[in-house]
Amino acid sequence: MKVADLVFENIKPLFKGDIRLVEVEYVKRNDGMHLVVYIDKDGGVSIDDCVEINNLIDPIIEDLNPTYDERYCLDVSSYGLDKPLKYDWQFKKYTNEKVDVKLYKKVDGKKEFVATLLGKDEQKAYFNLDNQNLSFNLSDIAYIIPHIDF
Repeated sequence: MKVADLVFENIKPLFKGDIRLVEVEYVKRNDGMHLVVYIDKDGGVSIDDCVEINNLIDPIIEDLNPTYDERYCLDVSSYGLDKPLKYDWQFKKYTNEKVDVKLYKKVDGKKEFVATLLGKDEQKAYFNLDNQNLSFNLSDIAYIIPHIDF
């Protein structure tokens, strides 16, 4: 099992409050390997939330030793607005909000567009684009991320 998957599965049961575990990555950066734990919370993640989660998961990860004593830096971070929606609760959070959508193949000459997310079920995601309701199979969608207006 990959380091990130092993850590995710072992710390997931610790998340029972309003802070949610979104993703774990084990990545190489300029200063070495980083184990990055991404979290989310309604209303946004604070630095205090990151410190709280770091203190909660650090002893578990130390005991787990997922890197077999290889050095790494543990980072706890907000999932961020530039990351794709993955879970049902994220889709609910962004329902009726603008999102950036990228498809694997062009539809009506477009592969990328900004639309209002109307919802998601097991098979499809639903959008409103220029007052027209659209749906796409989830398997046809490369990603959906929250739209940021500048």
